[in-house]
Amino acid sequence: MQRFWGKKGNYAYVCARIKAKKSLLLTKDVYPKLLMMDLNEIGRFLGETQYHVEMTELASRYSGVDLIELGTSRNLARIYRQIIGFSRGELREMICSYLGRWDEWNIKTILRGKYSGASIEEIQEDLVPAGRLSEDTLNSLLALETVEEILEALRTKEGITIPEEVMAAYRESRTLEPLEEYLDKVYYSRLLASIRTNTKPGKLFLAFVQKEIDVTNLKTLLKLKRENVPPERCKGYFIDGGSELTMKELLRLASVENFDRLVEELAKFSFYEEIKEGLRIAKESGSLIEVTLALQKYLVKQSETFSHIYPLSILPVLDYIIRKKIEVDNIRIIARGKESGLDVEIIKNLLVV
Repeated sequence: MQRFWGKKGNYAYVCARIKAKKSLLLTKDVYPKLLMMDLNEIGRFLGETQYHVEMTELASRYSGVDLIELGTSRNLARIYRQIIGFSRGELREMICSYLGRWDEWNIKTILRGKYSGASIEEIQEDLVPAGRLSEDTLNSLLALETVEEILEALRTKEGITIPEEVMAAYRESRTLEPLEEYLDKVYYSRLLASIRTNTKPGKLFLAFVQKEIDVTNLKTLLKLKRENVPPERCKGYFIDGGSELTMKELLRLASVENFDRLVEELAKFSFYEEIKEGLRIAKESGSLIEVTLALQKYLVKQSETFSHIYPLSILPVLDYIIRKKIEVDNIRIIARGKESGLDVEIIKNLLVV
């Protein structure tokens, strides 16, 4: 992967721009108000906020939950692309590497769409061009007919080569799961390789990414254990590079006899206090919703802590990127909940605030 480390980066300028953008995020007191609105009222409210451009552009073609979901996702993409656009040097490279998760998201979306026979228009509605890959590049992938053609284009254009054993697993399973798991690993491998650790902020950025990998692996581990997946099959689902949950530790935890025993083992880790109530609920009900939300909140708290330590680094940018994504997720959860007729209290409990 090509890198451009010639310049350190315009940290002061970018952090000032990010501070201004952060002031536009919805405050916690807005969510109870949104919960009391119907879908049309939510749409009108968003049209008076930072989502104005997208809501106005889409209002003639969409309404209700579709308008809200498309408007917020396109706003997210526009804001992230703006951040990439006004960043320079190594700062830009690190931001691009972190936002590469959206490239991965879009590639998966295109693969799923082609695999299921969805139309180009249907796939395009689910794309969020918020990473390094431009809309033109994504559209060029969309123009291809088969999964194999898309994978070949990724090899030549993006340097992503799918190992033969992964392709064999894809053909044997007749599902996209082996390909998607490999793309997850490629993303984190590239992200870790992009981080320079010769400065304190760089080391903190690496520490945060390692915590994020821990959280990702822990969600996977809990799901695998709840579904009683045999330990020997678990290794392929984990991502290497975490801090506390190393691959060796993950495999050890995957081998404990049952879910209750796993919860006991997790008590020794630093994140346990943040998620113990969610784990208790998971033990009693079998639902992982509460512990998943707790892990998301834990990650937000970590990003905020790191951003305060070094205010002129990538860390405040990272904190904003995460908070912006959570805001969009919260709005979409409210809209979907309203569309489905869920009780307000149920929707409220699904929000990360």
